[in-house]
Amino acid sequence: MKILLLDPERNVSHRISKDTNGAYGTGNDFGDSLIPNLLKKTLKYVHDWPPMFAIYSMAVLKKNGHEVIYSKNLPDKINDIDLFIVVSSIVCCETEVEEIKKISLSNKKILAIGPFATNKPKKYLDAGASVISGEPEFYFLQNKDLLNISLNQIIYFKHDYNLDDLPYPDWGSVLRNRKTSLLFGFDKSLPVLATRGCPYSCFKYCVYPLQQGRLPRQRDPIKIVDELEYWYKNFNVKMFIFRDPVFSINRKHTIVFCNELISRKINIKFVIETHLRILDTELIKLLKKAGLRAAKVGVESADEEVLKEANRFTIKKNDEYLKIRELENNKVLISAMFIIGFPTDNEKTIMNTINYAKKLNTTFAQFNVWTPYPGTPVFEEYKNKIIVNKFEEYDQYNLIYEHKILSQKNIRYLLGKAYTLYYARLNWFFKFVRSFIFV
Repeated sequence: MKILLLDPERNVSHRISKDTNGAYGTGNDFGDSLIPNLLKKTLKYVHDWPPMFAIYSMAVLKKNGHEVIYSKNLPDKINDIDLFIVVSSIVCCETEVEEIKKISLSNKKILAIGPFATNKPKKYLDAGASVISGEPEFYFLQNKDLLNISLNQIIYFKHDYNLDDLPYPDWGSVLRNRKTSLLFGFDKSLPVLATRGCPYSCFKYCVYPLQQGRLPRQRDPIKIVDELEYWYKNFNVKMFIFRDPVFSINRKHTIVFCNELISRKINIKFVIETHLRILDTELIKLLKKAGLRAAKVGVESADEEVLKEANRFTIKKNDEYLKIRELENNKVLISAMFIIGFPTDNEKTIMNTINYAKKLNTTFAQFNVWTPYPGTPVFEEYKNKIIVNKFEEYDQYNLIYEHKILSQKNIRYLLGKAYTLYYARLNWFFKFVRSFIFV
C-alpha cells in the first residue's frame, strides 16, 4: 500500500512547531515590537521537526511493508496514493481540515492522527477523515492490513503495548535536509523519547497527559542509549532533544541511562525538560557528566497565589533560584519557561514575573500565554468564555478567553514587553555569549 503522511503547515511569518506542546503545537509569535520580531526571524532557522508520533507511525508502517512518503504539501497528482494519513495539531487545524476536504473529493481513504484529532475528532470527521483515537503508532503495530479501514469513524483500540515495542522513529527520511539548531549549538540535532506520561498537578491545563496519560511509561534506558549511538554512528547526530514532559522523573531510570551513556564514551550532548524539585547535586553532576547540555524548566509565575489558583505547584522561589544557579555552575544552559495571562493574573503580577525572570537571568527565557486547551479540565470551565473563532489561534501567544481584567490587546502588549525587557539587556547578552564560549 502506498501511503502519504501529510503534515500540513500554515504559511505565516513566524515559526510553527507541531512537535512541541504535547504535539498540540505552538506558533512562536512573540509580539510586534523590534526585539520580538528579531526573535521570530531567528527562530525560523531552528528545527521544525514533525511530531514524534508521526515519525514513529511512519517507521511502523514501513516495517509492516507499506510504502510511506512524508510531505508537508499535498501533491498535484494523488491517484496513485492508497491512503492519506494527516498529522493533526491545534495550531494548523483549519489548514489540515482544508487539505482533508480536497482529498475527500477523490474518495480516497483518509486518517487523522494525533492528540488534537483525538480530542476534537468532529472537525476531522466532518471534513471526510476517520480518526485514530490515542497513540497512532500503537494502532499501526496492531493492524498491519489497512485496506479495510472504515470511512468517517472514530477508531478505538487497546493500548496494550509498551514504548520498547516501537522501532526507531523514521528520522532518516527527513534528517538530511533539516536546518541546524541555533539554540543549543550548531551540531546536527534530533528529538528522542525516553518516557511518556506526566503525573503532576498542572495536568488541569497541560496537554501532555491528553494522549500520553498521567502514568509515566519508560523505555529501557539501555535501549535509549542504543538508539542515541545508532543516530550518532549512522547519521553523525551529536545533539539530542528529549521530548519527555518530565525527564528524570524516575531517578533510578535516569541513573542507569547516564551511567550507560558514560561507559560507552559516545561524544554526544542532550537537552531535557524537567522539574527542579527532582534534581539534586548528585543527579545534576551525573547528568552533566553524561552529556547534559541544557535543561528546560517550568517557572511559570513569580506570584505564589497565581500559581496556587492555577493548581501549579513549584518549589520555593529561593530554592528555585539556588537550583538554577547550581545547574549553571555545572555549565548547564537553562531555558526558563513562564506563563502570563493566568485567570488571576493582572498587570502587576505579570510585571513581577518579568522582573523575576530578569533576576533568574537564565540563558533563555520563554513567555507563553495561559490557554485553556480542548481536552483539558480547565477547558470545560472556560469553554463559554472563548473569544476566538479558529483553533489555529490557540498557539500559546494569544489570549483566547475572556479574562476578568486583561484584554487581548493588554496581553499582546505585555507579551512583547516581556521579551523586550528580558532580551534587551547587556547583562543577558554577555551571559549568552559566555555560555557558548565556555560551556
